[in-house]
Amino acid sequence: MILRNISSIAGVNVLKAVASVLVSFVVAHAVTPSIYGLVAFSIPLMTFTTLLTDLGLASAIVRHPDLTRAEAGAAVALMGLTGVGGGAVLALLARPLEHEFAMVGLAAVLSGYGAVTMLSIWAAAPRALLERKYAYTRIAAVETAALAAGLLCFAASLAASAGVMSLVIYQITFQFVRVACFLPLSRTLFDLNFRLGRIVSLMQVGGWVLVTNVMSYCARNLDNLLIGAFLGTASLGVYGLAYQFMTLPLVLITWPVSGILLSTLARLPAAAQSAKATVICAIMTGTAAVTFPMMAFLMVGSHFPLDTIYSTRWAGLATIVTMLAPVGAVQSIAAYGGAVLTEKGAVRLNFVLSTLNGGTLSAVFFTSVWFGLFALVVAYTVAAVLVSGIYIYFMCREAQIALRHFLACLMPGALAAGCAVLAVALVPGLPTRTLGQWLACVAVFAFVVLGVYGLLRRRLIASVRALTQSGGEIATVLQRA
Repeated sequence: MILRNISSIAGVNVLKAVASVLVSFVVAHAVTPSIYGLVAFSIPLMTFTTLLTDLGLASAIVRHPDLTRAEAGAAVALMGLTGVGGGAVLALLARPLEHEFAMVGLAAVLSGYGAVTMLSIWAAAPRALLERKYAYTRIAAVETAALAAGLLCFAASLAASAGVMSLVIYQITFQFVRVACFLPLSRTLFDLNFRLGRIVSLMQVGGWVLVTNVMSYCARNLDNLLIGAFLGTASLGVYGLAYQFMTLPLVLITWPVSGILLSTLARLPAAAQSAKATVICAIMTGTAAVTFPMMAFLMVGSHFPLDTIYSTRWAGLATIVTMLAPVGAVQSIAAYGGAVLTEKGAVRLNFVLSTLNGGTLSAVFFTSVWFGLFALVVAYTVAAVLVSGIYIYFMCREAQIALRHFLACLMPGALAAGCAVLAVALVPGLPTRTLGQWLACVAVFAFVVLGVYGLLRRRLIASVRALTQSGGEIATVLQRA
């Protein structure tokens, strides 16, 4: 059951991530970094508004042990109202912010993202209710349909010369289809009402999640706002596009799997501590096996395609992608901490760690932005890796995972990535300056990674079996319920 859910959701997120990168690539190739920077500046504002209007309720709904239909209905109603409010706030701020920061065209982009905010909040609670029922196959089907509709509208708007607004239209369409599908599918799971007193306990858990998410937001988005305000939209455009590569492991695997991990741990018996630790270790093993080689390849093989596709006006893009790659690898593991700590009820510890993360990285951004874009990227890389290490330590402590077991989880992915990078460095003639050299680099890298995994297949198969066995336990729990 766990593997089926992970594969269905991960498959959809692979499509979403690939589509997001392609959409961004196409638009970035057609516009200047300054125009693309309008989107990179707007998204953090949309994300912050979404966090505030979500109220942490989506995560609280998934975790709640015995949510009633009335409580679910009150949560859906409240998030519907906050979604309208959040979208309206962004629309009202659009014109003043354009004038304040002298970013021509920001008002239209930010107003569009106001609609995206409203629709995404409307879809959040119904989707969370479906997650409670482990209906991940239906969720994956809806996300796929929404993606297809979004891409069709994106292609049509791009053909109509909508420029950077094509990205906004893509997001609006995507979120609209999610709302139109998730609401009917979850309708039998809630009784709509406005008795908000019913969800006080839900909001208490959600409050901790909200504050934690706000701190995480500062760590992930303050850099965009500072770069846009102090270094200009051209620098922000380059950084924003490079940042998408760094977050690929999170978008593809960690964020969607975190939701499944939270649902899985919550449904395993409270006394099954060993089984929970086994599930966490198995998921970390699988994640590292994918994300570590992925980020390692960006470090050695991204320069040729990026330099070829983009002109000199995007100078520095490939270098920043290379510098941020280690952060993506480490954060793909550290980001599971939120799900693990939430399931353990350690919401205050999660808040403290998020405060440390947000405070540290915010201080790094404020002090390094004055020295230019590359100085900020270097400082951010060092600080993010260190803070992620602290987060991983406390996650393993709460899950009762020994250091040697944690290192064993990372070993297949780390060994494959390290050997592949070494092989590319040792093979003569592989500085990737031509298409032939780049294809040779890809072939050598892939051959070494697959070879290492062939040698370590028993360890990888053991992780798959652990997830399968835990899935059987959850199926039994759900049948009894």
